[in-house]
Amino acid sequence: MTSKIEAIRISSLFTNPAVKAAFERAERDNGAALVVPAPVGPRFIGGAGASLQWRRNLEALELA
Repeated sequence: MTSKIEAIRISSLFTNPAVKAAFERAERDNGAALVVPAPVGPRFIGGAGASLQWRRNLEALELA
């Protein structure tokens, strides 16, 4: 005995246009989410980091 499984699109179950459109996009894109890598802060080599920290401390003293 063979069973026939019929696919139902999840987006067809929603009546809210915004939700329906979001599920249609997800179905069209095969559920792949857009991934944005987290920003990476600057890396300081040698004395550049110490120099930057010194400058921040000096600016904080000037503002006080």
